[in-house]
Amino acid sequence: MERLEEVAEKVGMLLKSEVELQPKGCIVKKKRTLEIHANTSFFSCTLDFDISFGRFREDGMAHNKAEIYLLPEEFPCFLSNFNAYPIPLPTDFNQRLISNPNIVCVHLESKERPEYFAERLAAALEVLEELDGQIYMN
Repeated sequence: MERLEEVAEKVGMLLKSEVELQPKGCIVKKKRTLEIHANTSFFSCTLDFDISFGRFREDGMAHNKAEIYLLPEEFPCFLSNFNAYPIPLPTDFNQRLISNPNIVCVHLESKERPEYFAERLAAALEVLEELDGQIYMN
């Protein structure tokens, strides 16, 4: 359990978020506020990310999952930076996309060390923070 606590703390620091420990993994509590422009309308919404790692093993491997909400114009930049991270994606990686004209939901899953998954995800999210004033991270 001590190793799980250390990993959870590191993941929380990497993602600048609170982490809730569970018996075999953890849930990362992170929110994102999006400003959506649709035709002549404008609205702002705050969405919870769904980031977790579970089935934590003694060798450090875990089942990592993330559900990230993006504006359609952010998706190429996010995905490019996520995939280009110096630690290569594991062979056991899955990605799927659900989109509508105003928002994109990216589902990511991997079996690797949670720290690697969190580093890659944090780097891709950091690039979004730098894009422009339309993006706010909590």
